[in-house]
Order: sequence, then structure tokens, then C-alpha cells
Amino acid sequence: MKIWIRYLSFFGLGIFLFITLISMAKSPEMIIEGEWKELAWEYEKADIKTFSSKASEDNDSSYIKDIAGQDLVIHKAEKWIFCPNGKLILKGENYTKEITWNIKGRGNILELKYDNNNIEHYSLTELENDKLILNFDTSAHTRGIARLTFEKVN
Repeated sequence: MKIWIRYLSFFGLGIFLFITLISMAKSPEMIIEGEWKELAWEYEKADIKTFSSKASEDNDSSYIKDIAGQDLVIHKAEKWIFCPNGKLILKGENYTKEITWNIKGRGNILELKYDNNNIEHYSLTELENDKLILNFDTSAHTRGIARLTFEKVN
């Protein structure tokens, strides 16, 4: 009978520690709130050969960025401001747009909804207190994966 008490107490302690650790962790929604500055756009699997005749080597990246982001609003934004009420303000040079955001899945998918019912999904590759990395699959024109890197302003 004493062995059952040991097993139950060990199992109960494990559950207690698990619940304590989970409750102490910050949710991704709280970490992402605030103002983020866009640092870089990188292309992991960009098909440069397709664009070599259309762009010189110096501006391949900017040309691919324009092609990959032609249907996206956010590629023009320099600052993203995540508000706690699910609103996202995209600020660029002479440009401001307000959309809604939501974190889906297991906290690894950022969903952006525009007024025209257009929805974009981004993978939250890395989310820390001062660093945010988003990935998204670009269109068939570029056949690649774009990585957006941000740093928290406040």
C-alpha cells in the first residue's frame, strides 16, 4: 500500500510542477504586443536564375522583394504596432494601414485580416521579448520562402 502512495505523490508532484510552469509562461499574444521595427527581408529559397535577366546582381534582392510582395500590403511597412485589442497598425513612409491580427495554432501562426477579407498567414519562427522572425511562402513567381526580421522598439 505504501508503494501506491509514493507513485501517486510522485505523479501529483509532476502534475503540479507542469501546471506551475505553464501558468508562469507568457502567452505569445502578450509578447508580440508593442511596436516592432522591420530590420531585414531575406529569401531562403529564391530562384535567382529566373530574375537574372530582369535585374542586375546589385538589386536582385529588392527586385525579388517587389515581386514576392506585390500582393501584400505589409511589404511596404517599416513599423508594425501590435495593439492588445487585436488591431495591427502598419506604418511606412507616407503610409498607414490598420488591420486585425490573431495568433492561431499552437502559437506559431500569425494571421492578418484586411478590410477586403484578404487573409495572410505567417509562421512565427522566433518570438522573443526583443526579436520577431516571420516566414511566409511567396508566390509561384518567385518560388521561395521570405523571412522578415523585426526588433522591438518599446
